[in-house]
Amino acid sequence: MSATETLVAFICDRHSPSPRVLHIVDLCLLDWVSVTHAARNEPVARLIRETTARQEGRPEAWACGLDRAVPARAAALINGVTSHALDYDDTHFASLGHPSVTVFPAVLAIADREGASMADVKRAALIGAEASIRIGMWLGRSHYRTGFHVTGTAGTFGAVAGAAHLLKLSPEQTRMAFGIAASLAAGVKAQFGTMGKPMHAGLAAAAGVDAVLWAEAGLIAAQVGLEGSQGFAATHHAEANDAAFADLGRHYLLCETSHKFHACCHGTHAMLEALSALRDTHGLTPGSVSSVTITVHPQYLDICNIQEPATGLEAKFSYRQLAAMVLHGIPTDRLDSFSDDVCTNTDIAETRNRVVVRTDPSFSETGALVAVRTADGAHVTSDHDHATPLEAATRTARVLAKSKALLEEHRCTRIWSRIQNPEAVAQSPGRALLDL
Repeated sequence: MSATETLVAFICDRHSPSPRVLHIVDLCLLDWVSVTHAARNEPVARLIRETTARQEGRPEAWACGLDRAVPARAAALINGVTSHALDYDDTHFASLGHPSVTVFPAVLAIADREGASMADVKRAALIGAEASIRIGMWLGRSHYRTGFHVTGTAGTFGAVAGAAHLLKLSPEQTRMAFGIAASLAAGVKAQFGTMGKPMHAGLAAAAGVDAVLWAEAGLIAAQVGLEGSQGFAATHHAEANDAAFADLGRHYLLCETSHKFHACCHGTHAMLEALSALRDTHGLTPGSVSSVTITVHPQYLDICNIQEPATGLEAKFSYRQLAAMVLHGIPTDRLDSFSDDVCTNTDIAETRNRVVVRTDPSFSETGALVAVRTADGAHVTSDHDHATPLEAATRTARVLAKSKALLEEHRCTRIWSRIQNPEAVAQSPGRALLDL
């Protein structure tokens, strides 16, 4: 079957995922809610929320930061932008996208609009996230390295998949929704380090809502929008490797999603883990370090290698700045660590100037090697690879700890209870999660 037909069959089927898979969905939802609430006062979140809310419209769905419902598309846009504003959301390295920030906003918006339950949201989100991941892999590295942001491109199709499953669209309607989405999916990496990056997540979620509602209403689009001769793959430098769908529906790649435990670009996290281990093991301080050499896969050189960041947002995409922050004991899991002041601090800047970033194409895309030369001539190294999975209990504990830090413990406990006991939320799950 074609990519579209394979995906349509997956979306329109009924699924019985294992408890392990459903637990990962729960963790992804808790993590998404936590980073969304934490970002509600970010400048880009306020800007999008205020300008969108002024447009008014039918009250259908809940958006973070508002005390009233707004149209489903508006809710998806606001929640998508807000949840990606801190760049603290989950990542899937095989697809190089952020699945939760496009899928959850679209699914929750449709769920609120249609009166669906929390259980419905979780099932649909699993379908949407899995589709987003598989499509990201199908588009391949050439798509990403050309300059497309997978969260904005594959994420749009993932939002469509989740929303279509929730709406119980027919196969024909689902094909139409994918055809529509092929003309809506967008996002370029030139936006990284600006408000444009989280905008991609919101636009993808909103496009997912638009596509399924238009398809449901009868809009006719190309049925080969993904793989046609002038379709999305052909025009967006895609590899179109059908092996990405080989075990779709039998094995869930969502389980390989990596949660962020540092409030910065996920491409820097392997370095942060490795350097932190060296610092703690050897008692490293800025004064005891002569040089730091970071080696990573070359694909990250144009993503998170800003040499001299000027803002807290740019610091999140700077290996050199982050390495200096680690050596100065500045916690990279705290949101308030990423201020403009941290970039202009002369002591940190001096340490930053002793950090060199190198690349090695033989390296894992999820790994990093850090070598430190100390002032007394010693040479110590450490490596880390995110491909090594966390134990289930460790993963759960770290996500809960992150959520408690972002939401405060009583809010985290309340949200986690609603997620784990979906029968208690029979309708308006968006409000149950976002109206804190």
